Amino acid sequence: MKRRLILRDSLTFLSLLLVTVVLFLITLFLFRSFASHRQELAQRWSARGQTSLNAGNPDQAIVALRTALLYAPGRRDCELLLAQALGDAGHTDESYNYYLGLWETEPGSGLINRNLARLAAKKNDTQTAVNYYRASIYGTWEGDGTVRRREVRLELSRYLLAQHNLSSARTELLIAGGNAPDDTAIALTLAPLLEQANAPRDALTYYQKALAQDPKNQTALEATARLEYESGHFEDAHRMMEQAIREHKSDASNQEPITPSEKEMLENSTRILAIAPLKKLPNDERVARILKARDLAKRRFDTCNTQLSTAGSTSSPLQDLRKKWTSKEVTLTRPDLLNDPTKQDATMLLVFDTEIQTAKICGTLTGDDALLLLLAQTPNALEP
Repeated sequence: MKRRLILRDSLTFLSLLLVTVVLFLITLFLFRSFASHRQELAQRWSARGQTSLNAGNPDQAIVALRTALLYAPGRRDCELLLAQALGDAGHTDESYNYYLGLWETEPGSGLINRNLARLAAKKNDTQTAVNYYRASIYGTWEGDGTVRRREVRLELSRYLLAQHNLSSARTELLIAGGNAPDDTAIALTLAPLLEQANAPRDALTYYQKALAQDPKNQTALEATARLEYESGHFEDAHRMMEQAIREHKSDASNQEPITPSEKEMLENSTRILAIAPLKKLPNDERVARILKARDLAKRRFDTCNTQLSTAGSTSSPLQDLRKKWTSKEVTLTRPDLLNDPTKQDATMLLVFDTEIQTAKICGTLTGDDALLLLLAQTPNALEP
């Protein structure tokens, strides 16, 4: 009897154990099935959010991504997409605060810091934007960090330019260039930005780097010619512009005509090289050009002086200049100038003063007078 009771209890226990195991397995299966379904729904809504965001519909993306986070709370990629969607939809403060929450758990993220910088810029918080940009540059990036950091530094440079902080923008651009490989596209990105930063010599360096990689690059040739022209290096400008025009004409795919400014630059540089008394010229030729320039400036002075007299001006603004035209520089002859560089420079100073002052008083100059004025405005134009 006792043995029968033990056997019955054992069978009951085993039955209960078997039922428990079966129920556990059923529950585990249902739980895993539910969890898998939640993950599937989260993925589906996340994909919808990404698609809406890519299509330029951030409001739809917000709904989809919030739904995805209901199924998968704390999912990092969905949170980043939602923060982006909020910003794209114009919810700047909400997006900023959302990114701040993400930043607290990952303050070294280059992506999060960059997006915080952009939002701070939208909020007109300049210093905060700059701080986040710098944190992004030195932060961690997935993928090619070197390229990402350069892109962020260029973005910071553009932002500083927009804030008229030219000195800081130039510094960032030069750092970006120093860390970049020799590449035509990078050089042609940096050069125009350096021009905007009021650093024409640095810009010229990068245009020249582009030409070292691609000697026929039309953009670099034209920009180099223009910068050399503006800095008074007319010989280099003439050579580069001639090359640019040759490449322009030889490119069958380029149907654009030569611009008037390019044509004018070439014509002016050609004429300047023909009349400028450059110091590298033989002495007798330089003196001959100085005398021609003096005659031209004297005619300009006389014309302007007559114009003022006709207008009935009682106190001529050319009074000081009139005194200079009665000085000994006006009567110096060719022999006087040939062996005296000091007198040559004094004569050219009178020519330049005349062109500058008459341009202010008697209107726009034309012809060779205008070119002499251009020489006067670029102090190193007569240097070798």
